[in-house]
Amino acid sequence: MEIEYLGTAAYEGVPAPYCKCRVCRESFRVGGRAMRSRSQALVDGELLIDFNGDTVCHSLRYRIDWDKIGDCLITHSHSDHLCPADLEILSDPISHEHRMLHFYSAQDGYDKISREIEVHRMQNRADVTLVHPGDEFMTSEGTYRVLTLRANHTANTTPVFYAIERGGKRLLYAHDTGVFPEEDYALLKAFGRFDLVSLDCTGCLGIGWDWRDGHMSLKTNLEVMERLKREGITDEKTVFVANHFSHNGGQTYDEMVPEMAKHGIIVAYDGLKIQF
Repeated sequence: MEIEYLGTAAYEGVPAPYCKCRVCRESFRVGGRAMRSRSQALVDGELLIDFNGDTVCHSLRYRIDWDKIGDCLITHSHSDHLCPADLEILSDPISHEHRMLHFYSAQDGYDKISREIEVHRMQNRADVTLVHPGDEFMTSEGTYRVLTLRANHTANTTPVFYAIERGGKRLLYAHDTGVFPEEDYALLKAFGRFDLVSLDCTGCLGIGWDWRDGHMSLKTNLEVMERLKREGITDEKTVFVANHFSHNGGQTYDEMVPEMAKHGIIVAYDGLKIQF
């Protein structure tokens, strides 16, 4: 399997527009991996995770082949993960012939996607399946086995995150969530050992704030990692990645890398590809 991180920031990006904090100023100065668009990922060039307002930008920057993408998992309905208005791009005559795009979302995202499909008469272009925490399903062509998990995030967005399996390889994409709800561990243990775990790290190194609910930081990442290893969900061969960063966490890319490396964690950046 392969994961490509198209965007790796929280809602406001890094640097954030209008912000003159130290992290934003330094990130703008050095550029490169310090510059982050909003979080979105692509698995094997085929399975999209989230459909945010940076999707068109990502499509152009990374030359995404949309003929290969048939399914899109939505984590929740906040605009940095789901931009309903942009779904109109799929409609006729804005775009011409293309394959169906199958969305999967919990209730709030499901309602918003359904509304756009109905308003723009896109029933032959896109559809959406309602998922709930604990649901396990196969994607449209039976390529991926997916487990839906409850996220510790803003409840009115019906947040979830996903475990994904293909050919015996397993990926856990856990954004936006704080420390996992207790119920998730039993579900993950039953799903199998994970080859790569991607964890929300909005709070960066976790200095000066308790990032336990809604989002995590390095400090709470380490807590979750220890629990995953103790339960046998991960092991010494599992790749761990920190992702979904905010300038409010207080550190730049270059400042995070050496600290994360001490714990065997890769710091995600826009355009990062990992095969596992």
